[in-house]
Amino acid sequence: MTTGGAGYDLSVVVSTHDRPLQLREAIAAIRAQDHPGPIETIVVWDRAEPEPDLAVPAEVDAHRPVHVLVNDRTPGLPGSRNCGAAAATAPVLGFCDDDDLWLPSKARRQLDLLATTGSDTVVCGLELEVDGTPFARPGSEPLLRYAHLLRSRRIEANMVAALVRTAAFWDEIGPLDEHIPGGFAEDYDWMLRAARHQPVPVVVDPLIRVRWVVRSHFRQQWPSWEAALRQVVDRNPEFSGEPRGRARVEGQIAVAIAAQGRRRDALRQIRTTLGWSMLEPRAAIALAIVAGVPAERLAAALNRRGHGI
Repeated sequence: MTTGGAGYDLSVVVSTHDRPLQLREAIAAIRAQDHPGPIETIVVWDRAEPEPDLAVPAEVDAHRPVHVLVNDRTPGLPGSRNCGAAAATAPVLGFCDDDDLWLPSKARRQLDLLATTGSDTVVCGLELEVDGTPFARPGSEPLLRYAHLLRSRRIEANMVAALVRTAAFWDEIGPLDEHIPGGFAEDYDWMLRAARHQPVPVVVDPLIRVRWVVRSHFRQQWPSWEAALRQVVDRNPEFSGEPRGRARVEGQIAVAIAAQGRRRDALRQIRTTLGWSMLEPRAAIALAIVAGVPAERLAAALNRRGHGI
């Protein structure tokens, strides 16, 4: 696996699927970074026809080239990100989805933090834009530890907020899990591994704009969400030492079960959730779904306030 040699300071992997206008905006934001050094952008088309005209060869712009690839790994976001990472030539990796925008100082400030701390991974705060409404989500503290991520799902613990040394991505931490059910929680799974490897420094300020569009969850997604979350718990037995964090994940599983219409299983899972913490709000959300409130309506209402389940 190459981790340098082409002279780039940073390789940014952009995963895309049929969002051509937003993709162009995402690429432009990366190429407009105020970091003085060279940055390569690697655009990976996943289950979609690529647009070769978006490529900018190094012969045309050695400072900000754009490479175009087709995902040749497992279909889905984890596979497309790993595909781009495998093609990267810089010693540091960044990730961007096609509906996200890197703010101008993201690369510079996070590369500076990598250099000053010597860490393998750094993250930053986010700015959420939900159907055009902005929500600032700064990082919660300057150093993110494994216990923090067990306790709560920190919004800065997100692949698009991270820069990681390429060697650590493939070795000490490992790539994204391409077989996690439905590709759900793949960034949480990876960030737990990164924070277990070593504490993760944080640029608290938001350095990326994540654009959410409120949409319904398709019924077939809920089983994958349930299975993925169970896998995350199984891989991190330390959750048992963090009752509030365990209750949070068990509550998310309860919501997924209730959304599938499995009323008896949902009630059983709600009891499991409350056994970890009587204060876990997702137990009430799952109970509301069991009582007949549509899961999609509740999820959309939370999304409009800049929150997820």
